[in-house]
Amino acid sequence: MGNLLGPGAVLAALFLVTGYTVYTFIKASHLERMSKIEKGIDTSASPDKLKFIGLKIGMLMVGIACGILLAYMLEQTTTIKGDVFYPSFILLFGGISLIISFFWTERLNKKQ
Repeated sequence: MGNLLGPGAVLAALFLVTGYTVYTFIKASHLERMSKIEKGIDTSASPDKLKFIGLKIGMLMVGIACGILLAYMLEQTTTIKGDVFYPSFILLFGGISLIISFFWTERLNKKQ
């Protein structure tokens, strides 16, 4: 009896679970919107939510790039070898950049 679960079965299961998850989110969003319409609540998308999305994404990318660069530099200069630096520094600097972008957008919102 060979390997019953090959890569094809795993990929098929992954696509099925992903498709079902996306369908569930879309259906829940639709039901929520219909409920708001029935109650007379305005359903138009507020521009405030997407106002600084470019800043947030840009800061995240800069943080990830800084994390990768610092991890590479530490891997080259220290005797510790392996891939331990990359995930930790990517998450650390990505998180720091998102915190900075949060405070930056708060300050920009107060100016307006």
